[in-house]
Amino acid sequence: MINNSNKYPPIPARDSGGGFQINNPDDITPIRAMFPLNNMLLMITDKCTYKMRLADQIDPERQNPTLPPNVQQKVFDHGIESELLCRTLLQANVMFRKEFLSIEIDKAKQSSFDALGDLIAMHEATQTFKVTEKTAIEKMHLLEKKDRSLTIPAVGNVQSHCKNFSQKADHFAKSLMDVVRLFYSDMKKKNWEDLQQLVKSQYGEEDPFYNVLKIVIPILKLVRETRNCLDKANLNGVQVRDFELEKDGSISVPTIMVNFRGCIQERCSISSFMENITLTLLDAFEMIIVHMSSKCMKPLAGFPMTIGFLPENYESWYVRFAYGTYNKDGHFMPCG
Repeated sequence: MINNSNKYPPIPARDSGGGFQINNPDDITPIRAMFPLNNMLLMITDKCTYKMRLADQIDPERQNPTLPPNVQQKVFDHGIESELLCRTLLQANVMFRKEFLSIEIDKAKQSSFDALGDLIAMHEATQTFKVTEKTAIEKMHLLEKKDRSLTIPAVGNVQSHCKNFSQKADHFAKSLMDVVRLFYSDMKKKNWEDLQQLVKSQYGEEDPFYNVLKIVIPILKLVRETRNCLDKANLNGVQVRDFELEKDGSISVPTIMVNFRGCIQERCSISSFMENITLTLLDAFEMIIVHMSSKCMKPLAGFPMTIGFLPENYESWYVRFAYGTYNKDGHFMPCG
């Protein structure tokens, strides 16, 4: 007879082994990247980004044994195929490593995650505006002309569209500045012009980092002042217009013009303004974190390292820059 009295008690569900898969019928692409971010695990497929938390993170005292072992949730409809994600969050994950930097890595990655969220919101606001603009034009063409009057298209409440976009852009700039302050503690309570002066004094006017800032800081200032004007309804500083009949008889698309505190944006289409700001801020994030990491990195186990442009055969990294060294043939060898 078998004695069952010595059987071990059943293993709690949370302690047993298991697996998981992304449960999204609209996304059957594989997980391409996975890394922790504070109290969650990020999983990135070709199309989307997801977060996962374990039951012990939700209920650390294990008062509810019926909780599922893990919980997953989609965060962004942007994955490896998204340039916005690869050049911000993924690039930050490659740059912000404790082996090379003495900054608070978790805070830097969280700020990068926040910046990506705002950049995606800017992209979505741009696409929404462009679709609304196109729909308004199409509706006008379908109208039957009944008299000599002219009906022109209308997006409607263009100021609200611009205000929403500028708020997201300013939030993005704040998250980027939060990262800057982790690298340069002197930047606390200071602005972008102070960063430009700091870089000039430490590295010189000929340094590539300084040249990057000369290009992007005017745009960051433009974002700030545009938001200030739109938040306070300063119609002198920022002028936004819906479709408008011009003197020459042409119909202009919705436009924006900025002239406030030295920040000038000539009248241009709102669609192109939004697109250009989004792309410039994407460039700014990538180049600023790469240059800061280059300036502040430590040797790895006593070996001098550098940051280089990844060759084409490292496309599975999904980023453009990495730590590494050059071999005797002059080829860049990234440090995984």
